[in-house]
Amino acid sequence: MIKNFCKPAYLFYKNSRSYGCTKNYGGICMTTDMKDLGNPLRDIKSTFDEFIIPHRPVLWKYCFHITGSPWDAEDLVQDTLLRAFSSLSQIWQPINPKGFLFRIASNIWIDQCRKKKLLTDSIEIVGEQALQDEDFSFEVYGAIEELVLHLPPRQRAVILLVDVFQFKAQEAGEMIGCTEGAVKALLNRARVRIKQLKAQEKGTEEKQVITNKQKEIINSYIESFNRRDPDGIARLLDTHVSNDIVHIAQEYGKETVCKYSLADWAKDPVNMKAELHLLWGRYTIVQIARLEDSLAVYDLNLLQVESDKIVDIKDYYFCPEMLEAAAKELNMKAFPRKYVL
Repeated sequence: MIKNFCKPAYLFYKNSRSYGCTKNYGGICMTTDMKDLGNPLRDIKSTFDEFIIPHRPVLWKYCFHITGSPWDAEDLVQDTLLRAFSSLSQIWQPINPKGFLFRIASNIWIDQCRKKKLLTDSIEIVGEQALQDEDFSFEVYGAIEELVLHLPPRQRAVILLVDVFQFKAQEAGEMIGCTEGAVKALLNRARVRIKQLKAQEKGTEEKQVITNKQKEIINSYIESFNRRDPDGIARLLDTHVSNDIVHIAQEYGKETVCKYSLADWAKDPVNMKAELHLLWGRYTIVQIARLEDSLAVYDLNLLQVESDKIVDIKDYYFCPEMLEAAAKELNMKAFPRKYVL
């Protein structure tokens, strides 16, 4: 749902700036509203986004390869950009932006794996003799699925950084916090392991499980969407629903979602149809519209349903890599999207 309308909604967020202070403490203006506190940052954020745009496509590819899932990749990209932006005030030396982003993404992902107890200090060493760089002859891209499914997190990060994204061993070490020698050891272990795995069966994708009632709510949402019925959708929303317009804005509460995103969607002139598809293991609402002479993916939505109400919406309208990946999966085109500043 929430993005066709989201373009005007985003313009509303961008232009609704009130810099007035509500309280004054000793000549220092203070605000009691977090929205007002964020207003001075919006121009800075736009400048940051413009600076980062050239690195967004390759960052997404790295996040996809390291997580093995477009959904997790988009989440990791979002977390990476948020952490990079929040750390700007702590950077006091010239820094390579691509390497900086890859370092943040690698560290976030490795930390997540540690929390899930997927990382172990006792990594199995396969074989007594490590392969040298010149002995590594197979196409690493063809082994991505095995790599994602079977390598420990640090080995996975290293082989992607060095063999796929062409960082030097020293640079990769700086990104994941280890020495150049340790990177080479991890790299050789990963290469040996992948060669052993090439002939093995590929893992199966985990499928999201939803109840009949949850599916009923999702289907009701789709029916209201296809009737262009904002009131019908509103009745399905929880009072405290959250709407994450990925990379752009977050709406909290049914009143806010209905006032902005939902109202703007109802006025969108594009003729859209919503369908339910199982994409990469998750039930996904795919918005489809005609692009020239063929059907194309217009937007993607994920819904979380609890107690017979929609409590969370994720909208991927401003995620061009996600739309392209979904279009490829569904054998369609994707509506062209630009990164929004």
